[in-house]
Amino acid sequence: MGFIATLLFAAFIIYVKHDVELDPYPVPEAMQAKVYYQVGQYYFNHDGDPALPYDRELARKYFLKAAELDAKVDPALWYQLGRLAFLDGDMTGALQLFDKQIELFGEEVPSVLYMQGLTYGYLARRTSDPSDWRKAELAFINYLPYAPHAPWTRVDLAWIYFSQGKFVEMIPVLEEGLKTHAHNPWLLNMYGLALLNTGESERALEQFLAAQAQAAELTELDWGQNYPGNHPGDWGSGLNEFRSIIGKNIELAKSSSQ
Repeated sequence: MGFIATLLFAAFIIYVKHDVELDPYPVPEAMQAKVYYQVGQYYFNHDGDPALPYDRELARKYFLKAAELDAKVDPALWYQLGRLAFLDGDMTGALQLFDKQIELFGEEVPSVLYMQGLTYGYLARRTSDPSDWRKAELAFINYLPYAPHAPWTRVDLAWIYFSQGKFVEMIPVLEEGLKTHAHNPWLLNMYGLALLNTGESERALEQFLAAQAQAAELTELDWGQNYPGNHPGDWGSGLNEFRSIIGKNIELAKSSSQ
């Protein structure tokens, strides 16, 4: 966003903070799309700051305003709209928006492939359609070269395999991730599940205990940074649920070892 557009956006935020209703906001026509996009980012809490607003409906409203004026105003516009649809549970709508993103920008925003994988995965849980599982798997595999050392794609690809009972396939995916993220609790927990379901309960217990120790060190802010786009008010419950899941996995491993 250019300097003048940045100033206009800053002015808009000042009005917002003082509860001044300005709709439509008097933005010069040539800059409206850019400013509306940035306002959408603001309401989507793009910076992951719990002190900032989080309002998905307002974020969608301003992203759509930007799209009406310029469908290519920002390389991430349709990606962000797709993420909003995903968070609202509209998997079909999200996939359509991600397709639009790729149609307009290709893989300029590679994370669209990751989100396709995640969306197809959640859709497959509803449909139990093998083709949805396969599309999820392929999307994650296609994203891996863009972020080969990031743990999240490996965690989620392993989740896709786990959901299909492909426990052996999980192991190399996770072991590669643990080479560079040996203390990542998500990788450790998922690796424990892979081992537990391939008859190695004692090794699984070791992984779960390591995951538990690492998860105990996480803060709510850590959680929010790892789950961008989620409501800051949900960070604490999400973290507690993750810790609870690890605890249950520990009990499963212990009972399997006896």
